[in-house]
Amino acid sequence: MIPLLTILQLDDITYLVLAVSGGADSMALSYLVSQIGCARNCVAITVDHGFRPESAREADQVAEYMQKLGIRHETKVLEWADSSSSSSNANDGPTNYKTSAMPPVQRLEEIARQRRYTEIADVCQRYGISAVLTGHHASDQAETFLLRFMRMSGISGLAGMSEQTMLPFALQNAVNNARDKQHERVPSLVRPLLSVKKEELYDVCKAQGIRWYEDASNADNRFRRNQLRQIIKARSDQPESPVNADALLQMCGFMQRHREYIDKHVSRLLNLHAKYDMALATIELSSAPVGLVPEWARNPALCERVLARIIAWVGSGSSSNSGQPPELAHLVQFMQAVTSHQPNRTKAVSAAGVTMLPPTTRRGWLFCRQPPRQNEIAPSSNHLLGTSTLWDNRLVVSVSEHKSRPSNVLSWSVLGLDDAIKLFGSAMSSHRHWLKQKRQLRAPSYVLASSPVVCVQCGDVDEPRLVFALGYAAEHDEGVVVSVRPLKPV
Repeated sequence: MIPLLTILQLDDITYLVLAVSGGADSMALSYLVSQIGCARNCVAITVDHGFRPESAREADQVAEYMQKLGIRHETKVLEWADSSSSSSNANDGPTNYKTSAMPPVQRLEEIARQRRYTEIADVCQRYGISAVLTGHHASDQAETFLLRFMRMSGISGLAGMSEQTMLPFALQNAVNNARDKQHERVPSLVRPLLSVKKEELYDVCKAQGIRWYEDASNADNRFRRNQLRQIIKARSDQPESPVNADALLQMCGFMQRHREYIDKHVSRLLNLHAKYDMALATIELSSAPVGLVPEWARNPALCERVLARIIAWVGSGSSSNSGQPPELAHLVQFMQAVTSHQPNRTKAVSAAGVTMLPPTTRRGWLFCRQPPRQNEIAPSSNHLLGTSTLWDNRLVVSVSEHKSRPSNVLSWSVLGLDDAIKLFGSAMSSHRHWLKQKRQLRAPSYVLASSPVVCVQCGDVDEPRLVFALGYAAEHDEGVVVSVRPLKPV
């Protein structure tokens, strides 16, 4: 028997969500959890993507087995809009993952994963559950290592999946449903079976008479992961092969230890050389005299991890919240710009959703969100005072009534700079002029291009009024206080 109790390190977590697809790995996980006395404290969720005609029947049979184990079960059926009725391109602009059209095959796994985790996050929020268990196993880890190796990931990517991390795409749920920052709870994603081979999970199912289901799409070689799975499987009896599962897992373990060691030094460098602007979600790293390389960039391995950490914090969009590490090619772009820097000749570098601006006489290397494309950031409207919303997947915007001044505000909205200029042309110009007079408008245009603008709807006028833009409150704030902070902790 797999010693799940010793694998599962969840001293402060009592209630769990089990992600159960019906495959041998998640069915075996459910059985093992029930055997350590956790059944009453679990909710199992099966997400039916609707890709296969038999998936509904399989979900029903999973529910029957969960009932046998004494585990509460829910099935979430994803609905896909008719792609022919959708005018938006799958690669352009923001995507509403609750009502998205069936994606093209090259994005099918990506969007299905996001929608699956979003549904799981909803269940966590509803039940107040702070941990999700998945059946990811050692074979999945080997595939992940090889997949990231082919994408030229850095150390962080090659270290593979972590045993415990933040649940991807759960941040927006936490922000939108919390009364305040102290009540924001982002569930953990726990993978207790990463050291267990899939063959062992098959053995558990066979020994206990557990029925499982093989997803036919796992054999579809249009997907890169499936191709790699077949390559690894074909070399399972070749211990000398570098793509044998054991060899890949051994290398992954090396990278994990390497990452852990380097991250200690990275934290020290960031403490010494990084300045964080919380309202604009930017990071400034110290520069060096002409002809010298900054301390944080002198060691290539450390520089790579410093940049990876910055990209994860500054970056926007679904990729930055998905838990996927940046590609090595993107890190190299930034590293080369820093190490070959020449004053007045180095240009801004953009990659992985982040723009790096070269140092000036007044500041060091500045990292900000890459300026958005037209219509990339959707407005968020009709919020009540005292609430928060997640904007651009990276900033939490909150608007509350001023304690000493009454407000006539009915609701508030947040939008991007381009939309604000169209809606508040003269008001935006006046606000910019007012900030210049106060010498507060110092952020580069690259940074301001991706900053939020807040407007309010008051009871005495029909037109909305500008109360916050370019990182500062407007001269006439209509009796409200606007706060902007990064979603991710430093």
